[in-house]
Amino acid sequence: MSMGELELELSVAMRTDPGRRRAVNEDSALAEMPCFIVADGMGGHEAGDLASQAAVAAFAQWIRPGERSSVRTVNEALEAARGAVDQVALGRERGAGCTLTGVVLVEHEQELFWLVLNVGDSRVYLHRGAELRQLTVDHSLIEQAITGGVESRKLPPRNIITRALGSIDSAADTWLLPVETGARILICSDGLTTELDDEQLRATLTMGGRSEAVAEELVQRANEAGGRDNITVIVVDVLAGGKAWHVGSDTSAPETSQADKTLTVTLPTRRA
Repeated sequence: MSMGELELELSVAMRTDPGRRRAVNEDSALAEMPCFIVADGMGGHEAGDLASQAAVAAFAQWIRPGERSSVRTVNEALEAARGAVDQVALGRERGAGCTLTGVVLVEHEQELFWLVLNVGDSRVYLHRGAELRQLTVDHSLIEQAITGGVESRKLPPRNIITRALGSIDSAADTWLLPVETGARILICSDGLTTELDDEQLRATLTMGGRSEAVAEELVQRANEAGGRDNITVIVVDVLAGGKAWHVGSDTSAPETSQADKTLTVTLPTRRA
């Protein structure tokens, strides 16, 4: 996959699976240059599958395939996704909603970046060499409790989220990440991270080979570990055309210009 004169080469694989205990797959995904996103229908809500499909469809409509996007366009897509999910929820007694997480390739100040976005508890990871870093911060009660120092035996259930499209709080964490040759990005619903911890993810991403094989193995391992939820995985490898990277390099980037301040581009704070 290439970006014309930019000669950016990617290897991309996407897999989605209902898991072993769910009759309906409420996850939806889009994995087409320049947009790689996962939406997870909110558990316990009617039409969670329709909500996730509506959110992804909004991005497919606003983000032009095969072309670098912009911060402003991603903001417009996000607003369209909010409206689409709200339409799904109308008239439903229990509402409908979904998480939305992923990366979009954007041009900012004449350079390429990944615009990382997150609403909810699906995740984006950055894998470089043998190092794995969770980029997004879960919008969940358990994340708030851990950050606040609550004892493990007093932690709330992990499936209670504090932000989602279709809920009162649908604000997105967004920031810019350099596009680095040799880097691997993992985007996934919580059906993967419920079953596999970060060390298991790191080992699979390090030893698994090409993106297609890695995506297949991650879904297989999540099912073997229980498959209690829908599982969706996108693996994006930057093969060529990005910046050089080295271990310990800064993954943050400048804030957006005044012209593009439709989204607040910030790096979320994670616990150590």
